[in-house]
Amino acid sequence: MDSEVLEDERTSRRQTRYGAAILKGPSVRTKYCTTRQWPLPKEQVDVIDAFFAAKNAAGMVRQSKSPHSSPTFCVRKPNGKWRMVHAFNKLNAATIPASTPIPRKDVLQNIMAGCTVFSALDMVDGYYQLLMRESDIPLTAVSTPSGMLWEW
Repeated sequence: MDSEVLEDERTSRRQTRYGAAILKGPSVRTKYCTTRQWPLPKEQVDVIDAFFAAKNAAGMVRQSKSPHSSPTFCVRKPNGKWRMVHAFNKLNAATIPASTPIPRKDVLQNIMAGCTVFSALDMVDGYYQLLMRESDIPLTAVSTPSGMLWEW
């Protein structure tokens, strides 16, 4: 594949902005999606602060003054490291779900039948590589136990 073509494909995908359609009306209980950050053990606080310091240095997050806020916590992975979790429960409950179909497993298996090469891709921070529509970035605000508010 030509590197210019590959670069163009990557660039066009990176310019795609994802947004969240928020429900409005009498069924919505609050104007803002906010959950108070709960206390965490010092080990998790240190991991969370280091995580956001690295993401901030990489230009992936910025400090926020958003009225929205979701708490952050950690879950231990099988390898002993920590997985960062943002509790977007209220935001998810107020968001109109996308109805993007997922390919059926049997259809994918039929397509792959007879193939000799299979591959797998392990995306590092894949979730954090989606670009948000500028107007929806404040919805991604997450709090930390040390009192910081960050948005993606």
